[in-house]
Amino acid sequence: MNFDLPPDAEEMRVATRDAVDALLKLEPRYHETEEVPEQVEATLREMGFYGMAIPEAYGGMPMDHLTSVAVQLELARLPPQFWPFVRSALGPGVHIIVDHGSEAIKKKWLPEIASGRSRNCIAITEPHAGSDAARMLASATREGDHYVLNGVKTFISNANHAHSITVLASTDRSAGKRGISAFLLDTTTPGFKVTRTMPTMGWMDDSLCEISFTDCRIPAENLLGEEGRGLSYAMSGLNEGRLNVGCQALGPAQIALDETIEHAKTRVTFGQTLGEHQAIQHMIADMAMDLHAARVVLFEAVWRAARGEDARMKASMVKVICTEAACRIADKALQIFGGSGYCRGTIVERVYRDLRVLRIYEGASEIHRNMIAKQLLS
Repeated sequence: MNFDLPPDAEEMRVATRDAVDALLKLEPRYHETEEVPEQVEATLREMGFYGMAIPEAYGGMPMDHLTSVAVQLELARLPPQFWPFVRSALGPGVHIIVDHGSEAIKKKWLPEIASGRSRNCIAITEPHAGSDAARMLASATREGDHYVLNGVKTFISNANHAHSITVLASTDRSAGKRGISAFLLDTTTPGFKVTRTMPTMGWMDDSLCEISFTDCRIPAENLLGEEGRGLSYAMSGLNEGRLNVGCQALGPAQIALDETIEHAKTRVTFGQTLGEHQAIQHMIADMAMDLHAARVVLFEAVWRAARGEDARMKASMVKVICTEAACRIADKALQIFGGSGYCRGTIVERVYRDLRVLRIYEGASEIHRNMIAKQLLS
């Protein structure tokens, strides 16, 4: 494994870092107004980030696994509220369209998603079917040249901003998880409703939603792939999604470490800088070691995925190791900053608050430990 990025990937990483550094200057305004400055979205579109997972034939700017991870590690230094729709465009909802949508579906939706003009999200989780997605109750019944969709989904990111939703629903209850299919729903379809938004402690502003489908008629051609294969399609996309979550964890961890090092060099206590106190030195060393070890795990998993190897267990390891390391780093950063780090408007405060959800979504840490153990013991 070569630990140096290829020249093209390094060039894109540097360009992304420069763009992110410029956008970070807008963070104080965001904390004051609670509105993402328009310049952020304009930059994301101009740089082509929405098209990173979409083939060039449909207006995308596809990147190999390694370049995508390098770019995401830089983007993730931004407040997560700056780029939620890019994360959706990199997620399993769009991957299912790319891999299993009909040509007509791809031509209609992918160019708009790649440009940033159209937003997609994925709807899997239900009130009584979270990690155990096979228990979902949402149903899609074939009626002539349509499927009729009914049910409720919850914890759906960006549903209130989406133009299309990749929905998983049961087409054959008796077949269990092998009876779950994937569909593309146009959010203008009668019977679709965002029933409520769900305020959170961090990570997103107003875009975590509960949604409902009441006799939504979906054209049969909006079935993605084959009936009964929806859950397997989603699981395949989620493996890559878990690598993306590793990036989403380590980007904030990196900026927290950077801020902490700078603070330790300039903050004076008891006649010397914080960085001269051995206790602080050890905490910063632990932060750096945690970050480095997690990055190595991430890049090894990406490297293996790019070689076509089965990455399921590695993806779960990335999800657990990177998110838990990032939370430890954020905790130490806040401790070193003290009271000022606990105040709203500082980078370490928002990192600490935003990171916590990453140990829950895309599969809780405990679920991934189960999955790792199952594969080791099988």
